[in-house]
Amino acid sequence: MKNVVIIIHLVISILVSFQTTAQSLEKPLQGNWSKGPSERFFGDVWVEYFVNDSESDFLASRVLFEPKARSNWHKHTGKQIIFGVDGEGYFKEKGKPMIQLKKGDLVEILPGVIHSHGSLNKQFIQGVMMNGISKKESTVWLNPVIEEELYEK
Repeated sequence: MKNVVIIIHLVISILVSFQTTAQSLEKPLQGNWSKGPSERFFGDVWVEYFVNDSESDFLASRVLFEPKARSNWHKHTGKQIIFGVDGEGYFKEKGKPMIQLKKGDLVEILPGVIHSHGSLNKQFIQGVMMNGISKKESTVWLNPVIEEELYEK
């Protein structure tokens, strides 16, 4: 447990430091980013993993959503925490109102909750932390989110 607390503290420190690298979202991406697969995302999404430790059962990454990009509906076997780093984004739990996100906002997503997250009219960078990654299907990807669904109550 002590190691997990140390890892979480390190990840939060890294996420806070991203604020300086995200000052201009128009600059080319620096780091080890990979494009999110089109079968999981609508629009252009970029992901950079900086902790992916199945032994400690913990993952941390940052995700850049280009304007109007979003994830498909999905759920996780573990808990997920989203931290707004820069830009304007959203979190939407299926069947509930959309929550708009900005720099500094935190969302805690409990295991098994079907949800989507992404950007609105501007780019959005989010930090992600989650456990439960050592399970075979730690994320179950579902159908794409139709834009009208984002605004449903």
